Amino acid sequence: TMRRDVSGSRHTDDEVRHTIRRVYEQCGYLLDPHSAIAYLGLKGYAAREGREGRVGIFLATAHPAKFREVVEPVIGRTVETPGPLAEALARPRPILRIPATFEALMEALDA
Repeated sequence: TMRRDVSGSRHTDDEVRHTIRRVYEQCGYLLDPHSAIAYLGLKGYAAREGREGRVGIFLATAHPAKFREVVEPVIGRTVETPGPLAEALARPRPILRIPATFEALMEALDA
């Protein structure tokens, strides 16, 4: 079952900021907030399962520049936006508004 294979975790904003700072200072790797939560989830899982010190994998989900309002005050420096991210953020984002029905969703997916 999914409960056997997948576990979740939740963390406070303070825990996330502390983790971003600690990982940056200790490892030189800059986490975005979502990736910091994934990292905390992996560390928590390892602790619960007696797997501390073993290799684990978490997925970094975004570039820290997307969350500069959170990341920059934590590390005390500016986060540069890579060109491809700047280009993607500058593009218009089309929004398709549909009724909240399964039928409308299916019709939109077929379009």
